[in-house]
Amino acid sequence: MQQPDVLPPSKVTGEFNVLCYTLLSLFVVSFSVWLIFAWTGYGKRYAPHADGWYMGGTRTVEVTLVRDDAQNLTCASDLVLEGLHCGYRANQEPFDPNGTEDRLQLRPYNTADSVLFLGAGLWSSPGLSGSLPKERFTVVCNFRMVSAIKSVSLRWSPTGSFGPVKDAVPAGLLSDCVIPQ
Repeated sequence: MQQPDVLPPSKVTGEFNVLCYTLLSLFVVSFSVWLIFAWTGYGKRYAPHADGWYMGGTRTVEVTLVRDDAQNLTCASDLVLEGLHCGYRANQEPFDPNGTEDRLQLRPYNTADSVLFLGAGLWSSPGLSGSLPKERFTVVCNFRMVSAIKSVSLRWSPTGSFGPVKDAVPAGLLSDCVIPQ
């Protein structure tokens, strides 16, 4: 009777064991870092295209405007952040049929260095209570970031259409706005 063919036992080297333990350790560390960032809400706290902007932080922003921007700029979203919200819901119906106070209504603005953000309270700031310049002007404000919004559409003129935003946008409250002299 003939014996069946049997493969010789495998020889696992020490180098193979080191490689396996290294890869396993790398996986465990990567998974742990991901879990920590997910648990702390890191992605929601930081807007991706606004370095140094973080939830709860206050920074000075310089915004270039024209006086008609008070009526031209608006956004659409169903989110409400600490009482702040867009002028329109995601379905583009007015958020509040009676109108929303400026200090609670988020509007899109660009900083002088082209960072898009949503801010509320600019037009109700005491520093803008007088007559505004007829030409383009600059306003300096304190901006307290409440959150970053990804599901929002923006409109830059009263007759324009809403366009969705692809990236997260910082949103918050503007205060102490003044026109620099």
